[in-house]
Amino acid sequence: MRNKLIDLIGVLVVALPAFGQTLPPVVTRAFDNSRSGANTREMILMRDNVLAKGISRVITIPVYGDARGTESQPLILPGVKLKDGSTHDVMILPSMANIVRGVDAETGAALWQTNLGTPINGGASIDMHQINDHWGVLSTGVIDPDTKRVYLVAWISPDGTPQKGMQHVCVLNIADGTLVVPPVTLANAASGTQRFASAMRKQRSSLVMTNVNGTKTVFFASGSVMETAKGSSGWVFAFDVASNTLTASLAMSQGVGAGVWMAGQGLAADAQGFLYGISGNGSYDGVYDFGECVFKIQYQPPTATTGARMKVIDSWAPFSDAGRIGENPQLSAPRVTLAPKLAGVSAPSEAMARPVGGGMNISMKNTRTVQSGVDERGKAVTLVYPTSPTDPAWSDEDFGSAGGTLIAQYGVYLAAGKDGIGYSVNAKTLGHTQPADFVNAKANCAKLKAPPVWIAASPGPVDPCPQDETKLDFMPWGKTRHVHATPVQYMSPTRGMTIFVWGENSQLHAWTMGPTGALTYLAQGNETASVNVTNSPGGMPGGFCSLSSNANKLGSAVLWCSIPYGDGNATVTNGRLLAYDPETMIENADGSKTLSVLWDSQRWNIQYLFNKFLPPMVWNGRIYLPNYDGGVDVYALAQ
Repeated sequence: MRNKLIDLIGVLVVALPAFGQTLPPVVTRAFDNSRSGANTREMILMRDNVLAKGISRVITIPVYGDARGTESQPLILPGVKLKDGSTHDVMILPSMANIVRGVDAETGAALWQTNLGTPINGGASIDMHQINDHWGVLSTGVIDPDTKRVYLVAWISPDGTPQKGMQHVCVLNIADGTLVVPPVTLANAASGTQRFASAMRKQRSSLVMTNVNGTKTVFFASGSVMETAKGSSGWVFAFDVASNTLTASLAMSQGVGAGVWMAGQGLAADAQGFLYGISGNGSYDGVYDFGECVFKIQYQPPTATTGARMKVIDSWAPFSDAGRIGENPQLSAPRVTLAPKLAGVSAPSEAMARPVGGGMNISMKNTRTVQSGVDERGKAVTLVYPTSPTDPAWSDEDFGSAGGTLIAQYGVYLAAGKDGIGYSVNAKTLGHTQPADFVNAKANCAKLKAPPVWIAASPGPVDPCPQDETKLDFMPWGKTRHVHATPVQYMSPTRGMTIFVWGENSQLHAWTMGPTGALTYLAQGNETASVNVTNSPGGMPGGFCSLSSNANKLGSAVLWCSIPYGDGNATVTNGRLLAYDPETMIENADGSKTLSVLWDSQRWNIQYLFNKFLPPMVWNGRIYLPNYDGGVDVYALAQ
C-alpha cells in the first residue's frame, strides 16, 4: 500500500490564511445543505496559479482497518483545542472497518483514534463484486460546529455477519474522539407495517443537520441490501441533537423498494427545514409508496405533549417501474415477478451485457439498434434497445442513482438518475404525482419548473418525456449514461448559474440554468469516464466533481473531477484527477465549446485507485481525494 507513513509535520509547506481570516469548516458532504458541491471560500487555489504551477501529491493520509479505506468524504473543523492545550484543524476520517481517525488537516498527523465496534465482513451476500472487505461507516457524517461533535452511522455486528448487524448512530467529541453517548441503535425503528430490523440495510446516504427555531436535528436515509425483497423499503430518520435520541422513522414504502442511497449524497435541506431527496427502484402510489420519485419531507420535532412527526408532503415521479417494462404505468409495481436484486447491480446492464472481447460492434444479446439523428456536436447516434420492451430488467431504472442539488434562489431541486435526464423539479410544489398522472406524461412533466433535458449525453432527437415509457429503455452507442454524481453548481460572474454533470461512459457536460429552471447546453469536455472499457454496456460510475472559488469571483473558480479508467463499480481501477476552467471555454470551429483542462494527473503519470462515489474536496489550498488504496491523497500547488 502506497502511503508515506512518516512524521508528516514539516513535510507540507503550509499555506496559511490571511491574517485574521477564519478558515471555513467542512461540516457536511458537498459543502452545504443545498448539496451545491461548491466551496466558495477558497483563497489559495485559483485558476491562474493552478495553470501556471500545477499541483502535486504531497502526502497520503492512511485510513486504517480496511483495504479500500473510506467511503466517507473527509470533514474538517478548524481551530479545535485538544486536551493537551494544542489547537488543530481536525479532519474526521472514518473507515469501513469502523475505525475513526482524527488527524491534523494540514499535516495529516494523528490526533486520536476510536473504534466504533465490529464491522460487517465483506462478502457476496451484500456486495456482488466484493470490492470492500468490511462494511462499517458507509456514509459521510455531519459536524455540529457549536458543540464540536461529529455524527456518524456505523454498521456494527457482534460476530461480523450482516444477519446480526445493525446500524447505530455514533456521536463523537471532535477534540478527543470519545463517544458522547453509547451508540444508538436503529433496531427498534418502525413505520406502518415496516420494521427496519426485518431486512439487511445499506445506509450510504450522507447525514444532514438542520437548525430550525433553535432545534437541531440530524437526518439521514437508507436503502436495503436486497432491493426487491419483502420489507426492502427505504427509510428516513430524525435524530434529536439535544437528547441524542432517535425521534422519528419513516419508511418510504409499505410495498417494495424505494431505497434512498443517491450514490452517497445526502438529503438536501432548505432554510425552513424541509428535506429533499430521490428514491430508487420501488412501488409508487403517492400516498404510502414513494419509489422512483423526488420527495419532500416535513419534520415536526417533539414537544412537551406530542411526539415527533415526519411525513412526505409532496412528490414528483417521472415514470413507474411497471410502465418501464410495458405494463400499465398506473400500477404501483410491476405484475411480473422480479428476480431478487442485490444493491449495486444494474439489471439492464447485466441483461444486455455481451461477451468480453466483442469489440465495439453493437451486437449485445437481446438487443436491437436504432439510428437516432445526431447529438449536440453533430455526431450520429446509435441507440441500443432491448429486443423485448417487456424485459423485466428494465424495471431497474433507479431514479435515485444520484443525489439532487437544491438551487434555492430559483426554487429548483435538480435531479438526474440512470436515464441521464435532468429534471428541474419545482421545490415549492413538487407536483403531487398520482398513478393516474402517468396516463398523460406531458401533463405530468408540465409540473416541472422547466422541460427535462438529456443532461449527461444527447441521444439525438429523443423525447425525454414520452407517453410510452419503454421508449426510454436504451443505451446510446451501446453504453450506459447513468448519472451517479450530484450536479455541481457554479454561479458564474459572466453567465449566471452553470451546472456540471458527468455521466457514465461520457464526457463532462456543462449547462446554464435560467431563473425559470430552464437548462441550456453550453459545452463538454474531451475526457471520457471509463475510457478503457471498450465492451458494452461500458463502465461505472462516471465522474465525481466539486468546485472551488473565492466567492465566485472572476478567475478564482476551478472545477475538480475524478474519473475511472475502467469499471469503478465491478473492479478496483485506476483513476484520473482533472482540474477544469469552469469559466472560459475553448471556441471550436463548428461553434461548439470545449471545457478547458488546467491540470491532468495523466500528463504527470500520477496514479491512484479510484474511489467510486467520492469527489475531490478542496479546503485551504489542498485537494483531498480518498483513494481505494486505504488512504486519502492530499494535493497542493507544486512548488
